[in-house]
Amino acid sequence: MTRFLELLMSVLIVVVLFVLVGVFLPDRRTVQHSVETSHPLRQAFDTLNSFKRFGDWNPMRQHDPKVTYTISGAERGVGAQLDHASQRVEVGNGSWHITESEPNERIRYTVYNDSHGQNKNHLITLDQRGKIVEIDWLYSVDYGWSLPGRYAGLYVDRTVGDDIKRSLANIANLLASMPNFDYSNLEVQVTEVAPQNILYITTTADRNITAVENAMDLALKDIRAAITANQLVEAAPPRLITTNFGSEKYEFDVAIPVMRRTEAPADEANGDGGNGNDSNGEEGMSISAQPVDLTPPEALEGLRLPDNVRVGQSYGGRVVTAPYRGHPAALPLIRDQLRSYAATFGEQLQDRAFEEYLTEIADTAAEDARFRVYWPIK
Repeated sequence: MTRFLELLMSVLIVVVLFVLVGVFLPDRRTVQHSVETSHPLRQAFDTLNSFKRFGDWNPMRQHDPKVTYTISGAERGVGAQLDHASQRVEVGNGSWHITESEPNERIRYTVYNDSHGQNKNHLITLDQRGKIVEIDWLYSVDYGWSLPGRYAGLYVDRTVGDDIKRSLANIANLLASMPNFDYSNLEVQVTEVAPQNILYITTTADRNITAVENAMDLALKDIRAAITANQLVEAAPPRLITTNFGSEKYEFDVAIPVMRRTEAPADEANGDGGNGNDSNGEEGMSISAQPVDLTPPEALEGLRLPDNVRVGQSYGGRVVTAPYRGHPAALPLIRDQLRSYAATFGEQLQDRAFEEYLTEIADTAAEDARFRVYWPIK
C-alpha cells in the first residue's frame, strides 16, 4: 500500500509539474529564415504566388515521394488552394491556401493540418536590394491553452524550421535553373492560336538587324509574288519563325498565312486589308478572348510556286505570348523573357518561337514598330 501511495504521489507531482511548466510556456511560436537570389523580383514572386511549382520547392516529396497534390481555386494569388495527402505521419493530410498576396512584396499561406496549433501562417516577404532579392520566410502558430501544443512548440525550430530551410534552398535552386530574364515589362498571356496555311521561305542571315531585315524583305517579296500568282490572299500578318539563333548566323523562316480568295471576307477579296496589317493596328496588339478552332485547315493543293517558296501549315495550340512595341533588335530579348515566364509557371516550351510583324518590314526600324511574340507550349 505504501509503495502504491508513493507511486501515486510521484504521478501527481509529474502531472502538476507538467501543468505548471506548460502554463508558463509560450502560447505562440514563430520561426524565421531567409535566402537570397539574383533572379528578378517578379520571377521570385510569381514562382511562389501560385502552386504550379509547389512540388518543386516544398520538401514534402523529400519526406514522401508518393505524396499527392490537388490544386484548386484561383490560378494564382488569393483563393489558390493546394490539398496534399500522404500516408507518412510527418506529412499527413492537409491544405495550403494563399490568403494574402501583395505583388512583388508578400505572400501569405494559411495551412490546415493535423499538427498541433491553430492559425498556422507562412508569411513570405520579398525585398529588392540592388540586383539581389531577399526572400524572408516567417512561420507563426498559436497553441492557446493546449499544453501538448505548447510542449510541441519547443521543437518547432527542428520540425517546421528545418522544412523552411529546405524550402528556401529548393526555391533558390529552382530559380537558378530558370532563364534569368525580367519579364515584368511584358503583358504576357497564355492562350491558343489556330493552325493556318502558310507560304514560307527558309533563309539565313548574319546575326545583325540590318542583315535580318534585308533577308526578310527579299523573302516577303517572293512570297507575295507567289500569293498574287496563285490568287491567294494574306490571312494574317507576316511571321518570322526562329530556327537557330546562333552566335554568328541566324536561321529562320519567313512566312505569311494565306487563304484562297474565295475563302476570304469581301473586304480582303477586294484587296482591302489583304496584307493583314491594315486591320491589325492597335487591335493587333491584343488577343481575342473568343474560343480558338484548332482544327487544321484544308491543305492548299495545286499551287504553282517558285523553288524557294514552300507551302505548309503553321503551329496550332497553346502559346505564351506578349505584344511588343519598339525596335526589332530587342525581339531576341522578348523571346528570352517569354522563356523565363514559361519556366516560372511550369510551362514546357515546344516547337519554335515566332513573331508577327504588325508593322510593315520597311517601317520596322522605327522605335514604335509593333510586333506580337509567341512561343508554343505543351
